This record gives sequence, C-alpha cells and structure tokens, in this order.
Amino acid sequence: MAGFFMLPDLYFTGAGDSWHDARTMPRQGIAHALVDARNRTLSLLAAFGMHERNWRLMPSHEFSPPQWTLGNLAWYGEKWCLRDPSEIRGPAGSLWEPAAPTLLDGADAWFDADRIPPDTRWEVTLPELAVIKAYAANTLERILAQLTNLHDDSDEALEPFRMTLFREVLEAEGLIAILQALGRPLPGGMARAPWRCEPGTLSFTGGRMTLGRDAGQGLSFDNERPAQRTYVPPFEIDAAPVSHRQFLAFVEDGGYDNPAWWSAAGQQWMMFQERSVARYWSRQREGGRTVRWHMQRFGSDIVLPLDEPVCHVSLFEAEAWCRWAGRRLPTEDEWEMAATRNGTFQWGSVREWTGSVFEPYDGFLPGRDDTWSLPYFGVYQAVRGAAWMTPPAFRSACFRGAAEPGADLGWIGFRSCAV
Repeated sequence: MAGFFMLPDLYFTGAGDSWHDARTMPRQGIAHALVDARNRTLSLLAAFGMHERNWRLMPSHEFSPPQWTLGNLAWYGEKWCLRDPSEIRGPAGSLWEPAAPTLLDGADAWFDADRIPPDTRWEVTLPELAVIKAYAANTLERILAQLTNLHDDSDEALEPFRMTLFREVLEAEGLIAILQALGRPLPGGMARAPWRCEPGTLSFTGGRMTLGRDAGQGLSFDNERPAQRTYVPPFEIDAAPVSHRQFLAFVEDGGYDNPAWWSAAGQQWMMFQERSVARYWSRQREGGRTVRWHMQRFGSDIVLPLDEPVCHVSLFEAEAWCRWAGRRLPTEDEWEMAATRNGTFQWGSVREWTGSVFEPYDGFLPGRDDTWSLPYFGVYQAVRGAAWMTPPAFRSACFRGAAEPGADLGWIGFRSCAV
C-alpha cells in the first residue's frame, strides 16, 4: 500500500512520542498517536500486497476482509469524532442514528459492525480499495482538524478520540494475527523481539484491593468501571506465562489424547478442530523418528523456541494443561493483584487467559459505545495483560479483554495458579 499519512506541521510537538499513558494523552499527543497508529495499520495492510487482487483472500470465519477492516476503522473514527461527538448512548439495543452524513455514501451499510456481523462481511460487495483508502485518509485528516479546533481538554470531550485511538491500536494486533495465520512476513521494522519466560512462582497472602479504573482518571473502559474494593484469598501464581518447553511436556505426555484433562466443551472443540498439538506446531521427522519440534512464524519454519511463552492456544488447551499439571488458571482478581503488587511478575509478551468468565463489575453502566462490552458478557472468557506488539503507552494491568473459549488465532497464552 503506497503512501503513509503525514501529520501537518501544526502537530509536531513531540507529545505523542514522550507520553507514557495513552489514556491521559492531551490533544497533541492523541494527534501524534492517531497518525502513528494509522501508519502502522497501513504498513500492516501493505503486507497483503500492492494490488487489490492480493486482498481477495479465501473467506474465513476467524477474521474479516482486510479492506473491510480499514473501512471499519475509518467509519468508527468518523462516527464518534465527527458525526456527533457529543452523542450519548441511547437505550440498550437501539440503533445509533447519526447526526451528520458520512463522508462516503454507503459507509453505514458497508462498515457498521453492528449491521454487518462477522459471518457476512465476506459477502458484502465493497467499493474499490482506492475508494476505501481515500475515505480512511479523509476521515483521519478531519479528525485531526477536529482535535485542533477542540477547546475542551476534559476527559469527556477527549474520550471519543482516545477510544478511536485505542481501537486502531487493538485492531493492529488482529492484523498481525492474520498475517501469521496466512504465513505472510511482517513488514520491515516490526520484527518480533524474543521474550524469555523466567521460571518460578510468586506467593501472595491475599487481602483487599481495588479493581478497575474510575472515570476522571483519563480514559476508562466501561467494563473497568466502577472501580471497586474486593477481597482476594491467598494464592500462588507463576511468575511468567507457561513456556513452550512446559507445554511441550504436556504434548509429549499424550495430553491431547487423554480425555481426563479435557472438559466436555474442550473435547468437542478438539474433535471439531482435529487438533493434536498447539496451532502452528509441527514435528520434523527423520527415519520415522521425531527429532525436533518446529513452529511456523510469519511464513518461516523455525525450531520451537522452548523458553518463549506458548501462545495461539485456546481456553480449552490452557485448562487441559492446568489439569495435567495439577494447577488452575488464575482469576481476574488474582492476575490484577499480582500484576500491580509485585515487580517480578512478568507480563506483556502475550495476552493471557484467566479462569473468569467475562462479566460486568457491580454497578456497571454501558459507555458511549455500548458495543464495547455488552455483547460479550457471560459468553466470552476474560483475557488479561498485553502482547509483544502492544505499544508500552497502551498497556495497563486493569485492561480487560475477552475472547471466545475456542479462539486460538490471537496472541493469547496463559499462566497457572494454585491456592
């Protein structure tokens, strides 16, 4: 994809490069970060090829068409930052009605994720790629102008811009996962740094702690609010995520073949997947004997890095390993206590499954974007932490992710826990 978005000279203040917490970024920092995020998106999309024919992938239930993703990012930013920045959420389930027309006729029908669910996005006839790219560039340029003209630095006024920024950063993680699934290399300058799991466990006496993040502390997501006090019983937790070496011991012990380690839902998932080993793993044989384990990473076949964290595993696989090891997944409360109270707790290489179903906190109220959390409560599993591609300013120990129990496309691993 030729051409990156260049920020007008008006915005060159350096605020975006030096800010440590994206949730409290001022307007100038947001502007820089939005451009950085868009350039990263365009760089990732360029890995699909320069011509539109390279983007016509085989339909997949695991991800959306890349051109739809770009259009949706533009549409989301336009919706919240341009078409009605002061729009407040209507009754649950109500259809959002824009206060201004979109910059691209038909964008609501093409790119509104609520109207176009994942299973139908491959069936939509989208405009040409050049049109989508122009729409995305035009939208970002107007969002930057809107930030310049904004004379309100309150968290409420900046929330739509910060939400738009976070969404684009999170979507980049999904694009990287798609490139991995398709066996395509990462763009130059985005090489994955190795990350070693240092073994060991940490013990906590438990006690009271505050979960979440209240309004008035910069951007807080609705599933983090309201912050609340809770009691956590004593527990022990791995200092680092489970490594390839640790997971390999489970595989070589016949873990995938022993139903004793698998839940009923896990056995059903495994039969449907025809899975007998972690995603992207393979055996290299010589004379009928397994000599070494390998894995596929961005189109290259590499020797399995034994001391790196295992990832691309489903909740079912994580639970099975824990049963085999005589341990369990940590709850959200335990994970957040460990991440905030011990500096030797290693996190940030992969997102991590927890043993908690994704549920609202007591007193939950949907945010402006009521699709951020509501559709996933009680259905998805809570995921914590950050991954290697998450920029440092966007990492937070209180961030709550969620994923379907069978999801293994993303960069999700796990660690174990015990009483």
